[in-house]
This record gives sequence, C-alpha cells and structure tokens, in this order.
Amino acid sequence: MLKSIQPYVKRYARVIAKVVGIDVEVVDADMIRIAGTGIYEQGVGESIDQEGEVYRHVMKSRDPFIMENPREHGLCGSCQRKDQCRETMSVCTPIVDGADVVGVIGLVCFSDDERKTILQNRETYVDFLVQIAALIAHKLRDQRQVAEAQDFLDLMMQVMDVYNRGVVVFNAGGCISYINRLARLELGLEPDEEPGCIRVERTGDFFSDLEEFTVNVHGSRRSLVGRLEELPSANQNFASVLVFDSLPRMTQRMSQFSAGEHSGLNAILGKSRSLIRLKEQIRRVAASTSTVLITGESGTGKELVARAIHATSDRADKPFIAINCGALPDNLLESELFGYTKGAFTGANPKGKIGKFELADGGVIFLDEIGTLPLYLQVKLLRVLQERQFCRLGSNRLIHVDIRVIAATNDNLSDLIDQGHFREDLFYRLNVIPLETPPLRNRPEDMEVLGDYFLHKYCERFGKRPAPMDDAVLDAFKVYNWPGNVREFENAIEYMVNMMPDGGPLHPGLLPRKLLGSLGHGAPASAPVAANGEESLPLLPLKVLERRAIVAALQHFGSDTKGKKLAAESLQIGIATLYRKIKEYDIAGA
Repeated sequence: MLKSIQPYVKRYARVIAKVVGIDVEVVDADMIRIAGTGIYEQGVGESIDQEGEVYRHVMKSRDPFIMENPREHGLCGSCQRKDQCRETMSVCTPIVDGADVVGVIGLVCFSDDERKTILQNRETYVDFLVQIAALIAHKLRDQRQVAEAQDFLDLMMQVMDVYNRGVVVFNAGGCISYINRLARLELGLEPDEEPGCIRVERTGDFFSDLEEFTVNVHGSRRSLVGRLEELPSANQNFASVLVFDSLPRMTQRMSQFSAGEHSGLNAILGKSRSLIRLKEQIRRVAASTSTVLITGESGTGKELVARAIHATSDRADKPFIAINCGALPDNLLESELFGYTKGAFTGANPKGKIGKFELADGGVIFLDEIGTLPLYLQVKLLRVLQERQFCRLGSNRLIHVDIRVIAATNDNLSDLIDQGHFREDLFYRLNVIPLETPPLRNRPEDMEVLGDYFLHKYCERFGKRPAPMDDAVLDAFKVYNWPGNVREFENAIEYMVNMMPDGGPLHPGLLPRKLLGSLGHGAPASAPVAANGEESLPLLPLKVLERRAIVAALQHFGSDTKGKKLAAESLQIGIATLYRKIKEYDIAGA
C-alpha cells in the first residue's frame, strides 16, 4: 500500500534526513524498502526480510521502539547480517492505517555522535517520528480516497458507455479532466490522445430539458444534444459535466420512437397486385439518394411508404424526420424547417432552435402535404435540394446536410402549377422517383388482411376476446367507396369493436351508419329481430347479395369460359353482364 505513495514517502525521507542529520529508512508490511537515505538509498525496492527482526517486532507490537545496543539485543540474535551491521542505534515506529500496520519508519544512527544526540532527546525524536508516521498514514488514506473516487468515476463512465451517452468532465479552467470512451469516439479523439481544452457553445433548445451545443475539435464543428451542468464540488478538477448524444444519434432515437414497432415493408399490409408492385418499387429505390414524390389520396398510407423506404435503405440507422407542411402556419413553418438563432424574430426562443432539415442530417426528411408549401418557402426548398445547404433564420452561417428528401401530396401538383401555386422547377426536383399509393376501393382483396389486423389490434387494445368477422361484413366493405381509404377503414373497425359484445361476432348490424347509408341502405341499430324475439339473418344491401351470388355460382360451376356460361345461365343474366359484374366487384380468380 505504501508503494502507491512512494514518491511522497521518498521526499519525506530526504527532508527528515537533512533536518535531523540522521539517515531514514521506510519499509512496508512485506519488508520491502520503500524509501531510504545514505547507504539505504541504493537498496530501495529490495527486501530486508533477512535483517528486519526489529521492524517485525514493531509491526507486531504496534508501538515505537528504540534499539540502543544493536547486535547485542535479543532481537538481533537471529539476524544473518549482524556481523556486518554498523548501526549504533535506531528509533522506529509503526505506520498504522486504521486496523492495519502498513509499514515502519526508522531513524538509523551510524556514529556515536548521532547516537548521543538521540539519547539526549529521545522522547522528542520518538514523538517526531510518530508524527511523521501519522502524516504518511494520512497521505495514504487521501490517496486511497482519490483512487476509490477514480474507480467510482471509471465505473460511472462505463455505465454511461453502456447507455450510449458521451460524458465530459471539465475543470475550473474549462479543460477536460475526464472523458469516457463514447465521448472520445463522438468527438473524434484517439483513445490515448490528451483532449486538452475544447470550446462548448450553447446554440439553442432541442427538446424537453435538452439543449443543443456546438464544439470545435481539431477544426471540425460538431453538433451535440444534451445537458451541461455545474458540479457542486470543491475539487477544481470537477467544475462541470457535459452529458450528450451526437445530434444524428439523438434524432435517430426520436424517429424510432415516433415510428413505433412497424415501419418497414411488413407494415404495408395487403396482397393485391398494386400493393405488391408498390413494395417492389420501394425495394428498388431504397438504396438510392434521389428525391421521391409519393402521390395518392388521403389515408392511403403515404407516410408508411416513406418510412418503408427509409427502413429498407442504408440510412435505416439514421434519423427519419417527418413534418406536415399543411399543419403549421406559414410563419412557423419556415422556422420549423430551417431553425433559427436567438433573437431571430419577436417571440422566438431566446436560445434559438434547431430545424427539421438539420435534425435529419444523415437520414431522411419526409415533407407531407408538400402542395401546401408557400411559394417563398418553395424557393428555399429548391435551393436545399440543389445545394444541400441552408442558413438558420437570423444567421449567415451555412449548414451542410446529407439528407434524402421524400415528399408526399394528395393534391394534383400539375393543377397547382397551372394555377401558379406551385413552382414547376420544384416539381421536377421532387418528382425524380414518383410513387403512387393505390386507393383502398381499387384493392378490395386487401380488406380481409387489413380487417384481421385491425380487428385483433382493437380487440387487444379494448381488452376484448378475439372476434370472428362475418363474411357479410367483408362483402359490405368491398362495395363501399372508402373516400378516407385505410384511415377510414381502420376507424370503421375501431367503431365496430367498440360496439360489439365481448368475443363478437362482427356482424353487419355493427357497421357505421355512414357506411351503410352510402350503400343505399339505412344502418340498423342492431341485427333484425324476428317476431319470436330471436335474432334473424341480417339485412344486406343488394350489391352485397349480388356479389355473393356471383361468387357462389363461379365456385360451383368454375371460373373457366364454360363455367362462366353456366354461372350466367343459373343467375339468369347474360354472359356480358357477368363479365361486367366480375370486373365491377373485382372478384379475384374469375
């Protein structure tokens, strides 16, 4: 243990020897010489086990001891080197650390004058030596506390590594006194590099109680998100601490949280040809960096497609930032997209704010309802698409970003261009890869898959037992126009699960009134009731019954040419009418 403070003990030994004019020796509990002056200086680090009976006695008794007659005292009887011993006297005392004796410090005389000096003031020299031993023990305790604090700090830094957070501790002068592995990695510092001082600048609020910081390391500016806190420590080496994430890592966490569990191709549910074709297109364009324009009616899942492109690409581990351009007023939209510095405009956050384009650096930004973007912002967006750089509001500093832009709209952009509401050059920049999400009414074969998924989802959410879906409900779904597409479809299922008894079934009497009303049939409050009070078969729209009759006939006679002729005869309709009905009802396999 004394070896951990050996430089300190050596310095003490030299000072004592100069002050009292007598050589000093310090050994530890293993009888290793830790410090020495005079003839003992060359033997530092060596064992004195064969000649240390006096020191062993002192460590055992835990009391100071004066050897007045070396070579003649009983303790020297077993010493193997007593014949070569030139000592005339020694005074020694144990170094005690709590319950442990960690060593011995001794004054060793080699002349009669030195011996006489000590004998004349023996109590003074003993007290002096006891005080020196206490100082060494105190220094040892301080060293151990520092080592324990360092070990604890190392452990805490490892914990922060596990939780993927960078940690930098600054001293009172603003220089780094401690930095963990992840912080070195994020700041581009080598494992053994002395970090020195770095300038940390607050550049704005980020989210909740987190702030955005900019640091300059080796001439490279890096954006960080985290908290910088002052430390209530008297130790000048621990004045403040910065706990942070890199900006891309933080935005990636946020985008993963907002995406939920399903954001890839598997989240696009359906088996129709149009949907299979759309998924194949997503696979082909995912690896590209080209801009994508997704068109389609409201509720067809355009953001789902954008997230699938991101999840399938090599940017999947980078941020996905979505913003609805139609959901914010024009004056707020610009600051949301590009961010601003402090004092940029009246009412702005005094710390400034980071924009969505900067958050998306390295990943994907999804601009929904792009057709609502005002013309002056279309100009700025065009510049970002061309140059991949922009300035925050109130700043002249260019910010370079590596982003992929995916835009979406349910508007006809060509009409908006003709009306002067949308820039033609921006349209061409956005429409590099056009994708279209098909409306639900054009893919009725997907309704069974979607219905099962939403039915189980809401049964689980509302704590109801899984319910079967009546075939008549599915038939009713397939003839409805679905102006709200999948979003309206999901809402209908949610409504019906709310209305149905625990365990179902999901029957037509539970259909929303608007759904049945659009089919030319009033929505009953419940299934029809017969005169005897028992529930009878539900009333169905004629189109539903007609489709079911055609499907049954084709299943009976077959869907080849001969089977269709027989089916038409059995239904008492012409073969041309049958073909027209098959197309109208999108009867699969016919």
